[in-house]
Amino acid sequence: MNSSRNNFLLNSQNNDTTISSKKLMNIQSAENCKGFSETVRQLPEDKKFWNWFAGIIAVDGTFYNRISPINNKRVLKQIRIKLHNRDIRILTRIQDYLHMGRIRADKNKPYSIYIVSTKESMMYIINNLNGLIRLKVPGFKEACNLYNIDYIEPNYNIALYDPYFAGLVDTDGSIVFNYAGNRIECNLEFQYNEYTSKLNFENTILNCKPTILNRKKSSRLGGSKDFSSIAFKFQNVNNMLFIYDYFMHNRLYCDIKFYRVTKIQPFMDIRKYKTFPEALPKNIKYIQTLW
Repeated sequence: MNSSRNNFLLNSQNNDTTISSKKLMNIQSAENCKGFSETVRQLPEDKKFWNWFAGIIAVDGTFYNRISPINNKRVLKQIRIKLHNRDIRILTRIQDYLHMGRIRADKNKPYSIYIVSTKESMMYIINNLNGLIRLKVPGFKEACNLYNIDYIEPNYNIALYDPYFAGLVDTDGSIVFNYAGNRIECNLEFQYNEYTSKLNFENTILNCKPTILNRKKSSRLGGSKDFSSIAFKFQNVNNMLFIYDYFMHNRLYCDIKFYRVTKIQPFMDIRKYKTFPEALPKNIKYIQTLW
């Protein structure tokens, strides 16, 4: 493996890497990838979906309220999730599971929006997400108030194998090949606020605790406005197989990120040859082409 390979995986903070359609077609499904943990307590499928869905909503969801022209009172008009078209599989999974809502393509930009707009459907979603919304709290609280639903405070200690973490990674996380560190990492970063500062992932991935970084950043839109961010980084070499195991139990529906996760196991076979790639045994040299 040489230094020219460190750009393949991987400017994945913005998820802007392109890989061949052939490789995407060969992505293994989570159901067919066997992790090494056989003792994990499995959540019921319905609860597993809602925890994951709460992670999706936390980053790219909106509880869209407006003033009604009929009675001049605030109403919940829609629940929306907007994602880049490369992640359309996330939206279709939500629509297929819930059997409600529609997906609308943006005519001028490469984005699609999942929209739920009927009162019955929105109440159903709010009731099932109640107690799981940790980041979009003000908008969710207002939605609860509009439907006379008692808001349930969430637990910010994300439990072992909780799919909520997978939902966050699907939308705003990154699976990164750190060439200098010779490892594959899983990272999350949010704007620092009263809600993100309470997130606790110390017990989410078996035997792994994230490094937490607080940083000052400049606005992407330019100008002098700075803001603080909080990052959670699973970047220890010993974390890699446990990261793999977590995502084999909680599949990522962003195909590119899931593809990268599936490369952790073969990477373990070749990482020791980083300094001397010419010493790679012939029977595993093919793995180099995966990067």
